[in-house]
Amino acid sequence: MFRRWGGEIFDATVLDSKRITPSIHKITIKKPNSFNFLPVQFTFLSLMTEAGMDTRPMSIATSPTRPNLEYAVRVSDSFYKKAFASLSLGDIVKVQGPFGDFILNEDRPAVFIAGGIGITPLKGMAEYAADKELKIPVRLLYSNRTENEIAYRKELEDLELHNPNFKVLHTLTGEKISKDWTGLHGRISRDYLLKATDGFDRPSYYLCGTPGMVTAGLDILHRMRVLEEDVNYEVFRGYWS
Repeated sequence: MFRRWGGEIFDATVLDSKRITPSIHKITIKKPNSFNFLPVQFTFLSLMTEAGMDTRPMSIATSPTRPNLEYAVRVSDSFYKKAFASLSLGDIVKVQGPFGDFILNEDRPAVFIAGGIGITPLKGMAEYAADKELKIPVRLLYSNRTENEIAYRKELEDLELHNPNFKVLHTLTGEKISKDWTGLHGRISRDYLLKATDGFDRPSYYLCGTPGMVTAGLDILHRMRVLEEDVNYEVFRGYWS
């Protein structure tokens, strides 16, 4: 039986560490044998940095159906972010958890709303829906400044191919967008949300991103008269320093 709140601490080995966009770095670690979580909770991730051991809350970027755990951050000059991006094969990190209630409802249509690095837990939810062959329709509305900053783009495309119920709508907010871009333009709006939810019967909404992005999304949903009980959100304050 899964527990929504747990405090176990595990040592885990880094299996892969690489930059996946110009500003986003991801790591893959071996999932401890007795570590179980719901789609998709977060953990505390402890790393040794230049300033000593540091711990941050980190959303898991993979489904519990997958053999390993992934995490990703937007890189910066903070001691934690530099240590994260410097991890290499065989390094040991500490994982504590799982924690949190940002969890996929397996019985309701789902609308994922992500900005930038906020894609991480929603990618895990999308993997879970595909691996479990859930019958619910799932739409992802994903906002980034530029095309080369779309994290996990290939993985999301593969999920679309393998799960006929999953669809991604990309939108770019930057000023210099290629003429070849076939996706949406501009910030997430009411019109884009209506497009994402076309044909859905009272979906559950999942928002994840910066405080500003989440606040703007909540405001749109409020004006759309979406019930508060149908909205789930996670704010990534700790990912930005």
